[in-house]
Order: sequence, then C-alpha cells, then structure tokens
Amino acid sequence: MSAQAPDPLLPRRRLPAPARRTRILAAALEAFASGGYGPTSMADIAQASGVTRAVLYDHFASKKAVFLAVVEQQNALFMGHVGARIAGEGTARERMRGTMDAVFRFAETHPHAWRLLFGNATHGDPGLDATWREIRAARVTAVAALLAADARAAGLDRSPAQVEIIVEMLVGALTGAVGWWREHPEATRADLVDAGTELLWTGLGRSA
Repeated sequence: MSAQAPDPLLPRRRLPAPARRTRILAAALEAFASGGYGPTSMADIAQASGVTRAVLYDHFASKKAVFLAVVEQQNALFMGHVGARIAGEGTARERMRGTMDAVFRFAETHPHAWRLLFGNATHGDPGLDATWREIRAARVTAVAALLAADARAAGLDRSPAQVEIIVEMLVGALTGAVGWWREHPEATRADLVDAGTELLWTGLGRSA
C-alpha cells in the first residue's frame, strides 16, 4: 500500500531546536559568504533559513552573534579537517603533502567557509573584526602546535614565535594559491599539491 500524502490542513511539525539552529547556521554561512557581513540582515537570514525573525532571535540575540557562531563552527570544521592530517601517520614529507591536499580540498568542497575564514578581515564593526582576528590567531597557534615536532626536526625551534610566523606565511601562500586556482579552474588539486610540496620541501632544505 502506498504512503498516504500528508494532510495540507494539518500543522507542520516544527523542527527540534538543534535542527533549526543547524539550518540557520547553514543559511547564514551562505548569506555572509556571498553578500558580506554588512549587507546581510537578520531578515535575510531568517528568510533563507525558512524561519521567522522571532524564531531567529530565539537562537541568536544579534547578527553579530550569528556571524561569530558561523565563524567558530566553520573554524572548528577546518581544524578538524586539516589537523587530523598534520598529526597523521607517515613521513614529514607525506604529512606535508597530505596537509596541503587537505587545505585545498577544504577550499574546494567548502568554498563559503573558506571565504569566511580566509577572506576579508574587515566587516565594518571594530569589535567583530577584533574577535575575527582572535579566532584567526588561535587557529595559527593551534596549527603551529601541531607542527611543532616537525619544526624541531627542521631546526626551526629557536624562537617560540618562529613557527607561528612560518604558519602565517604558509597561510598567505595557500590562500594566494586558492585564489589563483579560482582563476585557473583547469588546474587540478594535485597540480597545486605537487607545486606546493616541491616549493616547501625545497625551502626547508630537505631532500626527497
């Protein structure tokens, strides 16, 4: 027997609060990444989420709160995605290659998150910008900690700040490479990983 169609006169079942929050954050991510922080309104987020503004405010007190929740969520996603490879099995070269592949894969499969985390650092709100920079700094510190063992093996442990400086440089280089990739879609992720591995491995003075 075929399933009976739902009665349109019956009220729709409300999503549980955690599911509504997940839907709101997903819609907000796309809205902020596509339109920017300033032009995006709470009404835009509510409409994209399929909830009323009242329901949206039940979950988040302000647009800033929504934005920071999205950034923190996507930052955790990125760190889980990349951190597992940094701390994974294999030689230093294999981990380096795998980490770069994970970064480029993240940019490829999560373009909105990449734009939010590594794009514009100025959002028109000094307090928000300061918090965004704090999240970025914490991410760099966490990546530097994950890379500490390999850095010591490469003789880069002379200063506590040295590895963080290197990580900042790598982030800048990888962000630039992703931007180049957007303009040259004929290139493959493997092309970028091959080039990056060659550059960094040679730069560290290591042999194949």
